[in-house]
Amino acid sequence: MSDHIEDVCEERARKGDGSFAIAFAILQLARAQERTATALTRLGLNDAATEMGALENIAYQMKITGETIADALQGKR
Repeated sequence: MSDHIEDVCEERARKGDGSFAIAFAILQLARAQERTATALTRLGLNDAATEMGALENIAYQMKITGETIADALQGKR
């Protein structure tokens, strides 16, 4: 996924274009899914790359994703 596409969507979403806000939220969901998949590969391997365990990282990523979607829908992002 190109960072440029995400940047364009975010910029247009911040300018109030609802279609780009939805696209940006979908791109954020895709990024969160990638991070979740990475965290799942570490589940049970005792080699997490962060101080958080895998399950804590998944919960954190879900929280961040939910906040990103809420912000985008409310026009804050």
